[in-house]
Amino acid sequence: SRLLPNLWAWFGGAVVLLSASSFLILISRTLELSRAPIADLMQFLPVVVEKTDFGRIWQVRILALVVLWVAWYVGRLRMDRGLSVPVSAVMLAVIAFTRSTTGHAGDHGHFALAAWVDWLHVLSSGIWVGGIFVWAFIIFPMLLKCQHLNRSVATDTFGRFSSVAATGLTVIVLTGIYQAWEGLGKADALWQSAFGQILLVKLALIVCLVYLGAYNRYTNLPTLDIWSGRKRAPHPFSRLPGFRMRNFPNMDDAGNLPLRYCARTVTIQSALGAAIFIVSAILHHAMPPTDIRNLG
Repeated sequence: SRLLPNLWAWFGGAVVLLSASSFLILISRTLELSRAPIADLMQFLPVVVEKTDFGRIWQVRILALVVLWVAWYVGRLRMDRGLSVPVSAVMLAVIAFTRSTTGHAGDHGHFALAAWVDWLHVLSSGIWVGGIFVWAFIIFPMLLKCQHLNRSVATDTFGRFSSVAATGLTVIVLTGIYQAWEGLGKADALWQSAFGQILLVKLALIVCLVYLGAYNRYTNLPTLDIWSGRKRAPHPFSRLPGFRMRNFPNMDDAGNLPLRYCARTVTIQSALGAAIFIVSAILHHAMPPTDIRNLG
């Protein structure tokens, strides 16, 4: 009964951050385009919003944000799981596309393949990492406080999220490879350019996040299955170092300990996810080597 209110409350916080970042992006891009000091910002803001491609796309973003706020308000007020959810999803997709088409991918054209690939990358990243945040800060804390926890329901729900996350990760990897090649142009740019070095940091963080996701799927999830009373053969990965299942002599006496181990892993994942978002923001404003070569 508390899950929906908590989800809508956290979603509202996310919309606040999204709104704030939208205006920060406008300020940053205005200063970049005008090359004016921040004291002259208000002089150039209307010009950028009204007379540049970025400004027109930013207006679409703001319109989508307004609709998103209305959808959130209606959903929060009525605890609605109907129309508010799909409307919010569509608006988030629109906002994601405005980000893609005004970034490096948009240099090839607002509706070019690169923009759509970047859009898929952003959406899948949001589903993967956003889902991790939801589990770390909303669902796991609630499950751990339940007096009469249905172990099977908790295990099945986490298993479904694991499958969704795996799908999102597949899309991230495929689109990320395309984006990396488009931005770098050649392999040695990965370590010889600032863009490539930032990308390496992002890749290192993603590898850590992927490992923890695999640990959840192939170690923690089978443990939860046994904890919920099911018999499940260990995954072959469980024989590898770093994937070995914890031994609980008596699951009935283990309490919520297997769930706590899983929650701890997801909390670490959420910290890595936040770091990846920060590095991605830096990467978004760095100039790819291919653009530098084209300018030269």
